[in-house]
Amino acid sequence: MGREAAAQISFQGQTGAGKILLEGAEILCRGAVRVRLPCADILTFAAQGPDLVLTTAQGDLRATMPPGHAALWVAALARPLPDLATKLGVSAQNRAFAATDLHDADLLAAVQDRSAPADQAALALAEILNPADLSGILARIGSLPLWAVTVKGKDSPCPEAHLRPLLRALGYVDTKSCAVSARMTATRWQKRQAKAAPGDAD
Repeated sequence: MGREAAAQISFQGQTGAGKILLEGAEILCRGAVRVRLPCADILTFAAQGPDLVLTTAQGDLRATMPPGHAALWVAALARPLPDLATKLGVSAQNRAFAATDLHDADLLAAVQDRSAPADQAALALAEILNPADLSGILARIGSLPLWAVTVKGKDSPCPEAHLRPLLRALGYVDTKSCAVSARMTATRWQKRQAKAAPGDAD
């Protein structure tokens, strides 16, 4: 659903050049006009020629885009957002192993009736609040891909930026990320596959 465009943006009396982005469940404006607008706050949206017009309780946000872009944004905004279980890849067929206690309400709802022991799961989830917990988590999940769930923002006790070098040093690569809730975010990590040595193939 993500989109990005250069635009002339107007909102609440401010106007200027910048960039507008559709990221998950919010719209971000960067440049002369800086806005973070949850999609849930948009009352209506429409394309008026080259302009994307978003009606909110705080007023209209108008973004003048290159030709044809506004209609594409309207189509993207009209598509329903995937739920958290879909974003995580959790389903009745692809069950999740909780490698830690889960406390986030949205995360608990996403895995409800879709959890399994590690040896029967397709992926693992862990709320990581302390980097020291990482080694125990990795020991519990074996070869399962891991969604590392951390608290957003500068006050996080274990920012994703702190976990990244630790996991990469252990041979993991990050493959995607998604918002979990207003408080939590998640990054998916997979053990890097070892390259076959010359002559290993038949």
